[in-house]
Amino acid sequence: MASDASHMLEAALEQMDDIIAGSKAAVGFSNGLYDLGSPVSVGPLPVLKLAEELRLALELQAGDKDRNSLRSQLPCTTAQTLTEWLEKGPVNLQCSSNNETYQERLARLEGDKESLVLQVSVLTDQVEAQGENIRDLESSLEEHHHKLISTEEMLQQELLSRTSLETQKLELMDEVSYLKLKLVGMEEEHNHIDEQEQHHKAEALLQELRLLKSKVEELEGEKSQYERKLKATKTEIAKLQQLLATKNAEIECLQNQLLSRGTINNDITERDQELQRLKTGMETLIAANNEKVSQHLCTLHLLTGPK
Repeated sequence: MASDASHMLEAALEQMDDIIAGSKAAVGFSNGLYDLGSPVSVGPLPVLKLAEELRLALELQAGDKDRNSLRSQLPCTTAQTLTEWLEKGPVNLQCSSNNETYQERLARLEGDKESLVLQVSVLTDQVEAQGENIRDLESSLEEHHHKLISTEEMLQQELLSRTSLETQKLELMDEVSYLKLKLVGMEEEHNHIDEQEQHHKAEALLQELRLLKSKVEELEGEKSQYERKLKATKTEIAKLQQLLATKNAEIECLQNQLLSRGTINNDITERDQELQRLKTGMETLIAANNEKVSQHLCTLHLLTGPK
């Protein structure tokens, strides 16, 4: 779009230059200011346009005197060339349908000039806008270029990091293989040590079982002895209880006899007291013996009970 606008602006400027050059040529003819030794126009105007401008300049001359004066100032070579050129071929004698005067044409050209100036202004604004867009695009392009460079650097860093990670991965795999081999060796050694420890533990347990078995047998023997003693004690207690019952019966019989007589001697009283002390001692002895037997039985049950 910027290129098209530039071309349009260039064409409009060239058209304005042509119009201005034509107007200056006409004014020069009317005022007699042309230098006969210099070219009519600076630019390469077409021959027909120059001929038309010559006609307009001649029409601006007021009388024949001015035209003759102008003709006398024309170089011979120029007059001869124009005469030969007009006489050699047929000339289009039809008049132009446009009978506008020079002033009308000049006014029209001025209007065209103003229109072209307006077009040039619009095109200039468009060119400036397109220039702004181009600058924005160039800035965006430069920004994207910097981003591309940054991305390439990041990619390079990523590649280096990935290469480093691959190297570390290989090193870790080697280390893992070494540790696996070392672990297998340690497991074999540990299994060998475990077998020896288990063998020693088994022997120690067997020895402990033998000791416990002998201790249990010893306790069983003591239990049997205590049971025999308990039976003997129970028999003795039964005898003592029987004797005590007999003594109690005798004491009651004596007491009944004494009560029936109504007299109590001091000797009988002392005898009763002695019997009472004997009875109390027997009861205490029986209770202590029973408590001792119970303690021995509890101890034997705890020692020989299930573990």
